[in-house]
Amino acid sequence: MPKKLGTKLVAAVVTSLLLSTICVPLADALQKSATSSQCGWDTSSGWVLRENLKPGAPAWSTGIPLEYSGDYTVVEKKVPVTTPIPNPKAKPVEGWFDQSSAVCGDSVGLHMTANGKAVTVKVFRMGFYRGAGARLVQTFVTKPVPTNLKFHLTPPPESTVTTSWPVTWSLQVSKSTPPGQYLIRLDDGGSDSSLVPLTITDPQAKSDITMVSSVLTWQSYNQWGGYSLYKGPNGNRTTRANVVSFNRPFDGDGDGQFRYMEYPILKIAEELGINLNYITDLELNQNASSLYKTSSVVLGGHAEYWTTQMRASLQSAVDRGVNLVSFGGNELYNRPRYNVKTRLMTMWRGSLADPSRLDPLLATTVWRSPPILQPESMLLGSQYVGLGVNGNYRIQFPTRWPFNTERHPNMLDSIVGLEVDSPLYSPGPAVEDLARADIIFSGKKVTTMATYYTNSNSAGILAIGTNGWTCAIDNICPWHPNISKDTQTDSRMVTIQILTGLTQGPLGKWRPAIVDVPARTKTILISSLP
Repeated sequence: MPKKLGTKLVAAVVTSLLLSTICVPLADALQKSATSSQCGWDTSSGWVLRENLKPGAPAWSTGIPLEYSGDYTVVEKKVPVTTPIPNPKAKPVEGWFDQSSAVCGDSVGLHMTANGKAVTVKVFRMGFYRGAGARLVQTFVTKPVPTNLKFHLTPPPESTVTTSWPVTWSLQVSKSTPPGQYLIRLDDGGSDSSLVPLTITDPQAKSDITMVSSVLTWQSYNQWGGYSLYKGPNGNRTTRANVVSFNRPFDGDGDGQFRYMEYPILKIAEELGINLNYITDLELNQNASSLYKTSSVVLGGHAEYWTTQMRASLQSAVDRGVNLVSFGGNELYNRPRYNVKTRLMTMWRGSLADPSRLDPLLATTVWRSPPILQPESMLLGSQYVGLGVNGNYRIQFPTRWPFNTERHPNMLDSIVGLEVDSPLYSPGPAVEDLARADIIFSGKKVTTMATYYTNSNSAGILAIGTNGWTCAIDNICPWHPNISKDTQTDSRMVTIQILTGLTQGPLGKWRPAIVDVPARTKTILISSLP
């Protein structure tokens, strides 16, 4: 089959798959969301601003050091207020919810292990809250929780770690828990504490921006029990898992990659009082209507794993005129499969062990590779080109939105890394060059770039091109010892400019893209560069 024909065929089949999955999920969403009004949530315009005027809880993370997921254990650093400690082993107290997100009326079970004592459960809604960063919603003290350190491990090559701990406590989603990103703090009465993430969403909400938590990516790097999709207990990729389970805690401090890959953006959006909704990427996987009532979609610093249904849902929204902003790098790179009933994510990376490796709909490999042949740059405008780099963004046109708000124009030091993107080596639409960096990768000079383009329905698609952007705002990047105050300030100012711009509707109607890089049809291998 000719390559172009194969690509068009795959795209057509993916679209067909999306349309075939809309009816049932949409019906389920409407049935579920019919109960949203029963919670009595304040969802009228300005509700996020009013929510953030409530008293905050600045001590929400006291005693819980910022610990990065297993992927970053070799590049961690001490940050000003915490001491990151790589630790894929079990802690005295930790847990996991039996669903990653919830709606009004849900009862979400928390599965825990502890030291035989009662556990204090504190529910925090994350936001700005006049600088406190979170609001304490409720506190509950459980009965004594036994130690449940045992887990199940399937034989290789799956090497799946899962637990079957009983439900210790359940969170009732009610009026007291409005939509948002939540961290549940667990304290064992001794010296140990950990966090558990949960997203509460409102399927009925109309929003200027929908914030997407990339829980599939968090889980892929989760080393709890010794196995992630990247390495096994010995740190070797040859012993990695090919199937991972959500029925286990996250490693590190327990919140996946939320604190350093999404939280800095979320705090700014809440401080601005923007009308927000909150979902995980699993909503995009299960419900094609998840983005029907929003004007813009925002991804954090690391949204790497996208199922066929997820990408089709996002593409459909962008085609309708919904803006898309990625504040990260290496986005939409891998295509896994996810089983809703078992909560298992499969990623064979094209291995011969995958019986579906030649199936364009079921193969689990990178999106740009056979048999899928759908480069992420066709949607984002740019795509992943390198890992383990460090560089400075040079602002090409400081008077253009959104970089026209910088206090120190022309340069953002050390914000380029750890993973970076470029439009120059892959097919894709014509894009505007917002910022660029020349780096050396594998002995080759490579140009990375932040890009922007607008489509025929006036949607603006902005890809910041580095997953160092989000963590740089709060100076908590695991791969860099220190981000300058100037870069912290400027990245924050540009982020504010972007988020407020999204509230004005389709970006293309007031800020059409300028073509700096023409449309491309070919792939250029980095290894072929001089």
